[in-house]
Amino acid sequence: MKLSCLIVDDEPLARAGIRHLLEQQAQFVISAEADNGADALKLAQLHQPDIIILDVELPLLDGLTVLQQLRHQSAVILCSASADYAVQAFELSAVDFLLKPFNAGRFQQALLKACHRIIGSLSQNGNEATPRYAERLTIRDPGRLRLVEVTDIRWIQSAGNYVEIAVYSQPKMYLLRESMASLQQKLDPALFARVHRRYLVRKQEITELRPGEKGDASLVLKCGSVLPLSRRYREQLAAIFS
Repeated sequence: MKLSCLIVDDEPLARAGIRHLLEQQAQFVISAEADNGADALKLAQLHQPDIIILDVELPLLDGLTVLQQLRHQSAVILCSASADYAVQAFELSAVDFLLKPFNAGRFQQALLKACHRIIGSLSQNGNEATPRYAERLTIRDPGRLRLVEVTDIRWIQSAGNYVEIAVYSQPKMYLLRESMASLQQKLDPALFARVHRRYLVRKQEITELRPGEKGDASLVLKCGSVLPLSRRYREQLAAIFS
């Protein structure tokens, strides 16, 4: 999944810098650029970008006015050479405020916040009585952000303050800074089962159960991996092996 971005800044050099940072990461695509607030509003309505990187000091309409008048629900990152606008930025629900000049690391932090906002919006369907589960996770790799689809996840194991995520699309495991308990709440229990204090598995990935001598067991997955199944979580898999 690629996220579309609109760059708005009246300085060509500033737009080029932001464009360069976005082009380093394959999951972002630049849909348009604007050098004034009026064009920014038109392009936002036309392209409905996922993310808008928006300068405050703009001709015709300033960035704060553009943010107030936006009709499409984009994740907006406001930028300015003055910190005086920071409070107003957050009052208008901007995802983040970047004080110019900013470096690549700080820009990536802002993109990460934007991705979290987008994922949160996608998880809502307006019906609070119906639980909504995550459809994708944002993984922070060195120098980039990666969106991992939940449909691509085979199994997950805890690693201290992190979790390691095994996916179908490649042998590499992704490292995510989140607790197992927190991540489990985000995933649909109809699809994933906790099988051990350290492991969470996609149910359809399980092909075999090997009972142990003390009520525990081992699970064999389609990929060939063998994971432990503790007695505490064995009942959750009763339907699969009934």
